[in-house]
Parts: sequence; C-alpha cells; structure tokens
Amino acid sequence: MKRLAVLLTVAASTFVIAGSAQAAPRFRVIQWNLTHMCQVYDFGWGGRPIPSNYRILTPPMRSFGAAVHAKQVLRARGACLI
Repeated sequence: MKRLAVLLTVAASTFVIAGSAQAAPRFRVIQWNLTHMCQVYDFGWGGRPIPSNYRILTPPMRSFGAAVHAKQVLRARGACLI
C-alpha cells in the first residue's frame, strides 16, 4: 500500500513538472493556400499544421485574443476570406 502511495505521488509530481515546462503559446495567423481562409494556430506546443500548404501571416503573439484581433484586421484588409 505504501508503494502505491509513493508511486501516485511520483506520478502526480511528474505531471506538475511536465506541465510547468511546456512552451509558452505562440499564436500566429496562418492562411491556407487553396482556400485563402485564415486560422489562428498555436505553434508553441511544437506541432505544425497538417497539411503543410499554408502561409504564416503574423509574427508570434502571446495571447489568443491578440491573434484573433490580427486576423480580423487581415480580413478587413482583404488578405483573408474568413
């Protein structure tokens, strides 16, 4: 029983450490080449959009709200369809 408690404590602390070591969000507005539709995407988690036929339109932004605002500005200028 004590081994189980130690194991659970180690597992819980591993999740806390791993959670605090995650990369900071880096939201960007991307545009899909075929449709010219824009999307807010978080490059901070380490993955890339699939398929890879997109363009990055903005520099990294710290918040989702800032990226949505940038997307609205791009749409008003006619750079994005949606």
